[in-house]
Amino acid sequence: MATTITVLYENVDDATFDLDYYLAKHLPLVDERFKPYGIKGWRVLKAVGTPFGGKPAFSVICTLEFDTADQFRAAVAAEGGPVFGDVPNFSNRDPIVVIGDLAGASS
Repeated sequence: MATTITVLYENVDDATFDLDYYLAKHLPLVDERFKPYGIKGWRVLKAVGTPFGGKPAFSVICTLEFDTADQFRAAVAAEGGPVFGDVPNFSNRDPIVVIGDLAGASS
């Protein structure tokens, strides 16, 4: 079963986020550290709005793909220190991390 890890960065007034660092340094670190544990890839969305023109709740949304939640948990147990320790280099806010198993999809 496919597992998606969703990493959310809140869009609040005092939040800072360096998207260039995130893409050029942090995500390559995630790839390097989590590759032995089965990461298949990632995607990053920069939030630009809501359907009714309001401020989005999150500024950046990243998804990480694994085959199982246990692979992600093993990656975090072994390599979470360096990965989560890098967050202050691009954001002053801790991310919200959600693990989800695929329940349905369309093509």
